[in-house]
Amino acid sequence: MPSLEAVCTRLFGRPGWIPKVLLGGGLSFIPGLNLFALGYLFIYGRQLRRSGRVDLPEWSEMNWPELFVCGLRLFGLLILYIGLPMLVGWIVSILLYFLTFGLLGVVAYFPLAICGFFSPMFFLSAFMAYLKHEEFRDAFQIRILLQEVLSGWKPLALPVVAFWGIFLLAIPLYGLSFFIGAWILIAYSSALRMKNFS
Repeated sequence: MPSLEAVCTRLFGRPGWIPKVLLGGGLSFIPGLNLFALGYLFIYGRQLRRSGRVDLPEWSEMNWPELFVCGLRLFGLLILYIGLPMLVGWIVSILLYFLTFGLLGVVAYFPLAICGFFSPMFFLSAFMAYLKHEEFRDAFQIRILLQEVLSGWKPLALPVVAFWGIFLLAIPLYGLSFFIGAWILIAYSSALRMKNFS
């Protein structure tokens, strides 16, 4: 099983990743254009699935209409598997806080923390399932996704916590921190599923 450190060393050791990440991170700041950044990450995940290549693709070789469509697909999965659980976790946490008159303090936000911890894992499992045949029905097999997350959450625990930590610490640079974090999570999740990660 590859370590997060080994995957990051391999990703950041490739030449030319900085301008590609800066462009993707820059697009992530702009509503509407951020779909192109998501599409780029989608195509990167597809590339990992098909060939195992960790190099980020060249932006100049991208088909922009395809990037947009792929971005919409990834956005849909993000909303379903991260956005909705986080919203539910937030609502439950707020209700718990008010129902206990604030006596629980930060403990009332435990449901939000649980959703924040597991929702990226569900998203990654759904995304990897979708990439098998690029059909949404594969990404909606909740029982299989639940089994994958429950049996394989331990290797993803540190990367998910690191993603949220970096994202929240670098909130003024949210576009860049999200893009880099998503890139690493997609690569690491793919590495866990591949025998040869090159």
